[in-house]
Amino acid sequence: MRIVYTVFILLLVTFGAVVMSLEILSSNLMSPYFGGSIYIWGSIISSFMVHFSVGYVLGGYLSRRFPRIAVLAAFLVVCSLWVTLIPVFYKPVCELLSERIDDVRFGSLAAMNLIFFVPVSIMAMVSPYIIGITAAWRRQSGLTAGMVLFISTVGSFFGTNITAFYLISLFPVSRIVTGLGLICLCVSLFTFALRADRRMEG
Repeated sequence: MRIVYTVFILLLVTFGAVVMSLEILSSNLMSPYFGGSIYIWGSIISSFMVHFSVGYVLGGYLSRRFPRIAVLAAFLVVCSLWVTLIPVFYKPVCELLSERIDDVRFGSLAAMNLIFFVPVSIMAMVSPYIIGITAAWRRQSGLTAGMVLFISTVGSFFGTNITAFYLISLFPVSRIVTGLGLICLCVSLFTFALRADRRMEG
């Protein structure tokens, strides 16, 4: 069981960090097409809030229907692959929307939702899904709902500051995004390989 809870912590820290890193990086992706005004940050923050909300609801719902770690990992693989492809498709998406929508407020809002809705919503599923799994298995552990949220928030803290203070100044933004997607993919596949559901049953 210790291995299972270690996997939970790894998922919470990794995806808690990456989702906030993407929020920081999204401003750099949007600015060449929509500028760097307060409107852009309004679009970023409001979009991520909606994505988080959708992910929380889906995570809670799906954890009741399918309280399996493998199901969560499958969603995270899709999410990870999407993130690795963002550097490939964000430019044509932003170019098209900036040409078709004159108002940068609505253009940036549309771009944020098209590019980030799927991966951010899935990342937001991690905390409620893990809470749902532990509740479904009725196992005693230190991972209470409050502890799950605490661990995820600690990951978000480090993801935000490492990205803003160090990564952006060291690497191109597209390379950072690709790297984040690959890290998420490795963690997701590692979760699959452990067959944690069998360990929960044991």
